[in-house]
Amino acid sequence: MSQGRKHVLGFSPNGGQLFASVDEQGILRIWNTETSTLQQEFTPNLQVSGPCTALTWVSLSPARPKKSRKSSHGPEAAEGKLYIALGTLKGGVVLYSMSEGKIERTLSGDSHDGGVTAITFDQAGHLYSVGADCRALVWSLAEERCTGAWQVGPEKPRNITYLPKSRTLAVASRKLKVYDVKTKELVETFSGHSGEINTISHVVCADGSEFVLTTAKMERVISFWKVEKRGKDKGSACTFLMEDLAYCLASEVREDGQLRVASVTRNGNIHIYVLNVNSVTAVKVVKPKVSLQIASDGADTVEPIHAVAAHFVADSNRSNEILFGYGSGQQLQFERFTPNYADKINVILRTDPKKLYAKKKGQDQPGFQAATKVKTPIVSQKTVEYNSALPISQKKVQNEVPMEARLQHLQIQSTKLSGGKLQTQSKTQLLMQALHSKDQAMIEAVLGTQDVETIQLTLDRLPLEYVTPLVNELSVLLQGRHAKVSSAIRWLRVLASTHTSVLMSEDKESLREKLGVCLGVAEQRMHCLPEALQISGRVNLIISQMKRNADTHLNDSKTLIVNDDPGEWRISLIEFGVANTIDVVSDDSEGGLEDDLLAENNWSDLEDGQASPKAFSNEDLGADDDVAIDDVDPDTDDDSDESMN
Repeated sequence: MSQGRKHVLGFSPNGGQLFASVDEQGILRIWNTETSTLQQEFTPNLQVSGPCTALTWVSLSPARPKKSRKSSHGPEAAEGKLYIALGTLKGGVVLYSMSEGKIERTLSGDSHDGGVTAITFDQAGHLYSVGADCRALVWSLAEERCTGAWQVGPEKPRNITYLPKSRTLAVASRKLKVYDVKTKELVETFSGHSGEINTISHVVCADGSEFVLTTAKMERVISFWKVEKRGKDKGSACTFLMEDLAYCLASEVREDGQLRVASVTRNGNIHIYVLNVNSVTAVKVVKPKVSLQIASDGADTVEPIHAVAAHFVADSNRSNEILFGYGSGQQLQFERFTPNYADKINVILRTDPKKLYAKKKGQDQPGFQAATKVKTPIVSQKTVEYNSALPISQKKVQNEVPMEARLQHLQIQSTKLSGGKLQTQSKTQLLMQALHSKDQAMIEAVLGTQDVETIQLTLDRLPLEYVTPLVNELSVLLQGRHAKVSSAIRWLRVLASTHTSVLMSEDKESLREKLGVCLGVAEQRMHCLPEALQISGRVNLIISQMKRNADTHLNDSKTLIVNDDPGEWRISLIEFGVANTIDVVSDDSEGGLEDDLLAENNWSDLEDGQASPKAFSNEDLGADDDVAIDDVDPDTDDDSDESMN
């Protein structure tokens, strides 16, 4: 049996003589309900099997020898040997022996990939378990191994119960699904709960009809489903109303068709419903016939004591009694009580188990009597105030502080993380909501973020169970357009660096299956990378050469530079990248000015491009020829004369 808030408990099949419970640390405790004493306590080996997450009682008949007439071993041998089947956090199933006080068997074979969420026994030598991997496994106690498995997802199963008449298995998540254990096929589904189912029970009537009762988280109703092995998304046959959420559920059907249902709520009260199975209807809501409240018998006020579990006694002599336990943790007390159905509320005054345990522990110590010489004050019975454990509507307390003063005290401060980063930049909650609801518009809005710091803050605060859905969504984006691909690569790079340990903790096959789409898209896009790099290199080479040719120009403005020295005039003309220099040296002061003016006029003509052969006279040409003859080397003339002779 599995309960909400990690509470796992159950009464033994031999009339509820024993009660087993597993706390949040995975420690198994077994009480004797007749004496309200803790009989056994077992802490599992966390390295071998892990903490316990689910339990169910198993009664196995011992193998009878040939001479069975003289081999009687008492009532325990006649009824069968009691075991507790425990589901562990590592996905295995073990059998805890009551007589040995230890783990006697460990079932082999296939196991769950994760913790076991619920386990049940079919009274025919088979165990059925469901786990976090959304699978149902069949365990054979005779062979001590797993003999079958099938999928019950996609929702994570929370509770199961076996229906012996129809040989079906009811699996509860948000919906209630009924599977045929022989064919492993889904034969019927029920819907109506808005949350995950946390408690489950079943009853079998005298006419062979079977019913399943369930409660869900954050719901104050008990749904009553009729199993017929046909139909889809069927509604409940009846609804029971509660005042608070239920943590434990018990039910039974008598031979006359009277149905009794007991629910233990979060505030510690017990509701008992009594009705005829044949008169149930989906129109009318059934209210509790009687409610049991357990309170401490204090002198001044009555403090409520929380009930933990309830169970109907399967005894003809005690058919009207109900067995319940109250207290907390290791301090539990059990009692059989006959409700008074004439009153709507039965208040049961009992001593707080904490005080009983403290008193018992103190009396065992030496000197207890001398240390407890305290006079008890006499209190009049008229001044005792009895407060009800039921929620009472209180009047609204008027706030005397004016609105203006309250608004002045409000200060909106932004929470900063390390490095001066604002916590509001993180989109973790929005991403979790988008992945949980599978809203594509919201997912694309979040994954479209381009700020690397925002992505880093978001992924730093992302829980580990959302890593796999995020990888799947990024795989889808990688197959889209360029903008989505760039965003997906940005998120995938930060995700791989942030949650590297989570990805590396998985085995090679599962990691390759998870990142197979991403790797395939990357390899497909890498096929054309060499050709793209060649084209890019050639285009860059052409562009750089064109840019270099455009930058290679010298003196586009055709500037005339004049260097003025005291004894020499140097005029340089730079044009088209070629420099020509003419030096004019003045021999005397009288002719220097005229020569300068003449040189200036001649260079101005050359600069304007107006010089032509017609501009020179015949006299000038003749003078130039004479100068050329005079400049001839005399050695050259001699050589020429000798050649002529």
